[in-house]
Amino acid sequence: MGTMVGRRLARHGYALSLHNRRVDNIEEKVAQNRIATYPEFADALGFEEIQAFVESLETPRIIIITVNAGTATENVIDEVTPFLQPGDCIVDGGNAHYDHSTRRYRELKEKGIHFIGCGISGSGDAVDLGLSLMPGGSREAYEIVAQPLQALAARSVDGTPCCVYIGDEGAGHFVKTVHNGIEYAEMQLIAEVYSLLRWAVGLTPDHIAEVLSQWKKTDANGYLLEITLNILREKQGEQWVLDSILDSAGHKGTGVWAVQAAASFGIPAMMITSALHARYLSSQRHIRQHLNEVTASQSKKNSSISTNDVLTAFQLARLINYHEGFAIIRAASKQFGWNIDLASLSKIWTNGCIIRSALMNKFVILWSSWNDELILHDEVKAVIKSGWPGLRRIIQVASSEAIFTPCLVSASQYIAGASLRFPAANLIAAQRDYFGNHGFWSTDDPSGELHHYPWKRD
Repeated sequence: MGTMVGRRLARHGYALSLHNRRVDNIEEKVAQNRIATYPEFADALGFEEIQAFVESLETPRIIIITVNAGTATENVIDEVTPFLQPGDCIVDGGNAHYDHSTRRYRELKEKGIHFIGCGISGSGDAVDLGLSLMPGGSREAYEIVAQPLQALAARSVDGTPCCVYIGDEGAGHFVKTVHNGIEYAEMQLIAEVYSLLRWAVGLTPDHIAEVLSQWKKTDANGYLLEITLNILREKQGEQWVLDSILDSAGHKGTGVWAVQAAASFGIPAMMITSALHARYLSSQRHIRQHLNEVTASQSKKNSSISTNDVLTAFQLARLINYHEGFAIIRAASKQFGWNIDLASLSKIWTNGCIIRSALMNKFVILWSSWNDELILHDEVKAVIKSGWPGLRRIIQVASSEAIFTPCLVSASQYIAGASLRFPAANLIAAQRDYFGNHGFWSTDDPSGELHHYPWKRD
């Protein structure tokens, strides 16, 4: 990421100083080697010593850090801070936890140093295309770094930079965390569509790619769908490359933080949680190998599935995923007073980032005139009404064929749980009152007072 950021800034005419730590026999002259490798760095200066690096910069200094979140970031900030002056600005471009960014913001503010916690999302073509940037911190600090950050940015659906001030303190890294949670669920959804078409219907990866290529003409189109088509078509000789990859997916922690954040605000994030747990389960090879011995003979294959139902189910599930993500952001924005503009946020997610899609373009328009939960918008309710039967049909096929579809199931169960038709939580409320005298709300009392019942006890 650091190399991409530097190359893109250099292309926009910024004079750069590059620094990378020195570790004997492991990381030596990294910055100098980058300068020798990439033509964009012809006029850049390379350093291994922090003090010399800092002193090479004009004031107010802007230092963009792109190292691993956590200890590595802390170390760089601790090393660079003694050589900074009031008015200088540090930009943390890693995937930091928003609480850490808030703490760093406050600590550096006491020293007169600005801090921007900037979520960054981008793909391998970011040097040419640009990135999606989510800067949080003080408005004053953002004004200092706005021009170089906007130079890094891709261009949104309306041609403006995919970079906008998100909010105070840790707001930027918070929305990047939720972005990644949404990304987890969307990736899992695509994997479930693939599983259904490959293992239930029996299509080859080439045939699945043909089906999904038709989706590019719809709101389903997006970066993740596009790269999936390329992956499905890739072969080495006669073998699909996909079949040579172990079905075990890793993660770097932002999905965990998204789930934790949702829980802390009391927001149901069933799809993000399901996607995260699916990755956990994928890595538990010893369990899967043993259970495979008792489940392998129970699947059938060659089911008849309507590809239109699959598309409808995918689209409906995506809407539930985005509803959950935006609901987390709305809750945090309200609690911390960040005043996050969801239309502006959607706009910077229309290009550069991993979750860019045709659907995101629609969210820009939707949020410009809507200030309630996404799922309550008339357009979304209409999609639920028309699409839920198809989603349920797909889940029935998945169940009968023993296909793992946790996110599709979570989307459907969110809709079921959000309805009032078949109450069940009243039983849980009664249980809590029975064993703990916690009380319950009565259907006959709109005041909101807690009630208790003299339950019979054996």
